[in-house]
Amino acid sequence: MSLFCIFLSSILASLIYYERYILGLVILVFDIYLILVHLKNNKKVLAVILFSFILTILLCLIKDSVSLSSPYFLIIERKKSYIVAFNGLEKIYVRVDKESTFDFLDIIKIEGIKTKINFVTLESSFDFNEYLFSKGIDYEIDAKSVEYIFNFPLNNYFLKERFLTNFEDEVVKNLIGGILFSTIDYSNESTIILKDLQIINLFSITGMYINFSLYGLKRLFFLKFNEKTSHILALITYSPLLIITINKFSIFRALIFYIFNFINKFYLDYKFKKLDSLAILGLFFIAINPRIIFQAGFYMSYMISIFLFLIKGRIKDFNKLEKAFINQLIISVVLFPFLIKFNNSFNVLSTIFIFLLTPLTKIFYLFSLFSFLGVPSIVVNDIFILVKNIIYLFSDINLTIHIPYFNDLLLCFYFFILYGFFYFVEVNNKARFIPYILTFSLFLSLYTLPIENSFSVLVSFINVGQGDSTLIRIKNKSYLIDTGGLTYTDLATNSLIPYLKKNRIYSLDSVFISHYDFDHYGALESLNSNFKINNIYDYNNFKEFNDSSINIRNLNNSSFSLDENDNSLVLYLSLSSYNFLFMGDASINIEKNIMNEYKDLKVDCLKVGHHGSKTSTSSEFIEFLKPKEAIISCGVNNFYNHPSDEVIATLNKYNVKIRRTDLEGTITYKFYEF
Repeated sequence: MSLFCIFLSSILASLIYYERYILGLVILVFDIYLILVHLKNNKKVLAVILFSFILTILLCLIKDSVSLSSPYFLIIERKKSYIVAFNGLEKIYVRVDKESTFDFLDIIKIEGIKTKINFVTLESSFDFNEYLFSKGIDYEIDAKSVEYIFNFPLNNYFLKERFLTNFEDEVVKNLIGGILFSTIDYSNESTIILKDLQIINLFSITGMYINFSLYGLKRLFFLKFNEKTSHILALITYSPLLIITINKFSIFRALIFYIFNFINKFYLDYKFKKLDSLAILGLFFIAINPRIIFQAGFYMSYMISIFLFLIKGRIKDFNKLEKAFINQLIISVVLFPFLIKFNNSFNVLSTIFIFLLTPLTKIFYLFSLFSFLGVPSIVVNDIFILVKNIIYLFSDINLTIHIPYFNDLLLCFYFFILYGFFYFVEVNNKARFIPYILTFSLFLSLYTLPIENSFSVLVSFINVGQGDSTLIRIKNKSYLIDTGGLTYTDLATNSLIPYLKKNRIYSLDSVFISHYDFDHYGALESLNSNFKINNIYDYNNFKEFNDSSINIRNLNNSSFSLDENDNSLVLYLSLSSYNFLFMGDASINIEKNIMNEYKDLKVDCLKVGHHGSKTSTSSEFIEFLKPKEAIISCGVNNFYNHPSDEVIATLNKYNVKIRRTDLEGTITYKFYEF
């Protein structure tokens, strides 16, 4: 237990250093509890715990402040459009062409300018900045020249890519790439289904299959050799395949655990128990990269291991099948807040799906491995077509609940309740753990149900980069004005739908397309294919919309124009006595028409026309409207330099508060109506 407390103190130090104070407080309370209950007054251990805390703080400080100017780098990761290079002290992100031959374990010389990483993150989309941060990467190099110093003979990345070209079906290719190499394509159709079913980890956490393979080989060799020799032979036999994926944390973790367990068993006579072993290896990983505690592969695997350890003694008398299901249930409960962070939804049948698929995926892994080693790919292709059909069959059973992710405070509350429950199960105190079950169930029910939606009104100007999209939710009815549109990503599946799920929305009553510029309607087709939309309106079929909850009027009554921008719907609505005007891309000419036709127009919040371009938002129009606030939807460092200096000056002249999605992200107004 003392080693585990030392491990917790290192996690605490990293959380405090990187200003995650709420989570740090939880770890601190847990650590103090273990110290008081299990360590009593062991001053030596307390001194070591304090020393590990200070040492980790120093380690974080050193890793963040020390750099090396050497231009020579070892490539430690290769992706389609970038590499991660290591110069002995720091890891650097370097963009490369997808055709470039740079690969894992090559040594290269890079000349270029080093800058702080700052990637654009759209609403609810994958945060690449956070991902790189967790891997200990803060800077990128804008390479002016890159040359080989040493070309490693095994082309790791391209070997995998060439293998995957044997499979024509994109879904099959994605499944095999995920299960064999952890190379999941998150924009692929199959990935969306896997995320919705919460089974994506089965096809992307290759470490589970590494353990399966290593211990399977060990049993095979054990038929002929003693146990110690069998362990060694299994590792030697499998090592060529480990080289292919060793740069993945899940693979590295599985390998280190295998080696440590071997040493602990045959050379240390099980000196370290399971919890101590986890602690020692956790400290090892933190020493390599203190930020590893923010990687999903790290914290999810450790939380699963700890909770399974807590329950192990209570289920020892169950049969194998019952143990497997209970373990899977525990894993689902532990992972629940992290899964909804990734998906903003939860399928209530996911535990059963995963329980049924887990043994099958091990068989699928073996077939994929045999194919990689030379078995005709057509056999594997047919098997994975069957896998695909099974997954699609599961996806038809739609029992998904839309849930926003937990903030740090709710996450702490969730695990406080959960730990209390597991503790009283461990000590077999039924009188105590039943109240925990009730509290836990009540908490999840209140958080999951869309209770707040029934008495609130929301207007969200969604951060879709260089484009427009606004969500309007009036109690339990939802409307979308424009969808945005980007050529390099599917905004519907990567931003809009996750955001709708985050707001506990299951369907859109109407979508209004202001006009047909791609940055306003480009995501409509995908949104309509992947989310329920009852009505779609545009300037051809819309003048006014009325129902019991909302009145929306189009103020652009001009005849059809050859300028698509001037065809824009100009939508006006009042919510809780707060008036909104959405200008689309309408120009100054349309603004003049509106001023002439609607003399008494009152506007509190103006959605500025054409992303702040100088073709819209005239000084006369702002003086006429007298809005309190102006919203400008535009992309970070966009090509058009929106918003223009003239528009900003005009808004400032009339003391209009300016809010921008490129600076703030999604901008939300919320009103409550009881």
